[in-house]
Amino acid sequence: DARQAATRHGMTGAKPLPPGVRKNLARGKPLPPGIAKQQMAAPFVADLPRHPGHEWRQAGSDLVLVASGTLVVEDIVEGVFD
Repeated sequence: DARQAATRHGMTGAKPLPPGVRKNLARGKPLPPGIAKQQMAAPFVADLPRHPGHEWRQAGSDLVLVASGTLVVEDIVEGVFD
């Protein structure tokens, strides 16, 4: 579980995105420009499933899988970093 990995790596306590930004975070849409793209710890990322051509990003308290070249959102795992 991503939530368990976040807890194990001390990555909890993140604030959720503001409602206006959060509503623009959706599958099939580009990552909203207002989201601060935080660097995640390599050991945490190593615990996540690998998807060729995709990368994991943190968006507030959510974990987001995006296409590497376009940053189009493929999947959102909500509340991982709460």
